[in-house]
Amino acid sequence: MKSAYVEGHGCSLNLGQTEKIRALLSKKFSLVSSPENADFIVINTCAVKTATENSMLRRIRALGSIARANNSKLVVCGCLPLVSRDKVLGVFPQAKLFGVELSELASFFGVAFPESELFVENTRSNPLIAIIPIASGCLGSCTYCCVKNARGSLKSFPVDAIKEAFAGAVETAREVWLTSNDNGCYGFDIGSSLPGLLESLLSVKGSYRVRVGMMNPWHVKGFFPALLGAMGDRRVYRFLHLPVQSGSDNVLALMERHYTVQEFKSLVGMARKRFPDMTISTDIIAGFPGETEEDFLCSLDLVKELGFDIVNVSRFGFRPGTKALEMSGRVPGAEVKRRTRILSLEARSMGLERNKSFVGSEQEVLITGPGKKGGFIGRTQSYKPVLVEQALPGAFLRVKIVRAEQGYLVGKPLD
Repeated sequence: MKSAYVEGHGCSLNLGQTEKIRALLSKKFSLVSSPENADFIVINTCAVKTATENSMLRRIRALGSIARANNSKLVVCGCLPLVSRDKVLGVFPQAKLFGVELSELASFFGVAFPESELFVENTRSNPLIAIIPIASGCLGSCTYCCVKNARGSLKSFPVDAIKEAFAGAVETAREVWLTSNDNGCYGFDIGSSLPGLLESLLSVKGSYRVRVGMMNPWHVKGFFPALLGAMGDRRVYRFLHLPVQSGSDNVLALMERHYTVQEFKSLVGMARKRFPDMTISTDIIAGFPGETEEDFLCSLDLVKELGFDIVNVSRFGFRPGTKALEMSGRVPGAEVKRRTRILSLEARSMGLERNKSFVGSEQEVLITGPGKKGGFIGRTQSYKPVLVEQALPGAFLRVKIVRAEQGYLVGKPLD
């Protein structure tokens, strides 16, 4: 039996697809943990940022060297071959390239593929966490984003099919991630919605937790009260990933984001009023073309005002096939770096203060696995990571929060 090595990078949708690639190839190949020992080396790539692309190209070059030395074959799939095909081939011309359709990859390897990607069994990286895609593509037209060039327009999976996959997953998993390019527009093409999907999934009995992935604010506006209502079920994490991208209406218009800063603030206000412990994660791009110092300060003020739990700050970088490539008002690289640094420092400070507010509280946490440096990691109802010394993976544990760190809490079991 020939062997295969698989590694994946990028968003939770990509991670879920990487697990499915492993499951598909395991039907015909022996999966190995090192590329040096593989007949086929598969890398599932990400292309969302310039820095990410450069990292992917370096990794492809390294894997290509291994493939050349061992006379093995390198397969590159995911978003990068669809966004920067020539660059991938420039690094390793012998690579076999595929996009994001797993059926094409399965055909190349001669592996049977089910009716839908949903029904490819995941080989889970963490046995307790199942990743379920609910759609591919999106309805956005963001001027900086190249992912739509790879993933295309929205194609929502049917509610019944997702429910079937979900019911199978929670037989063994304790945590389920619902993922797509933009969960906020789920169902718009099939007459459904994210709250409607959650209602259907929560009819499945069991002791589990659901994490709803990223949602763009302009879609969420139409059903936000219903979404918060679904989060009243304790099986749904009180966690929102709402990317604002800028605190300036001028920049949001240039980005074609279809909402205002005030509308975004209203969403956060509603969420925090309903669930004061809600974890809110957002994304901000620093240095978008046309962003003035005043625009940048608006973003900084927004971080200070809303006190996000998590802010993913990115330096703007031009991506292939995007409208931003043609825009004027480019911000010098050194200035983009300065703005990124200031935003990041403020975001970390706000996040730590938010974590400190949990010290002394009692929380129920779902233990999802070992910590990277010892102990065990669990998640609170609001998806805060909690480190405890001893625990049983998959168990729910009552803890008292005794310390707050930058990215996590420390808990002491009460049971």
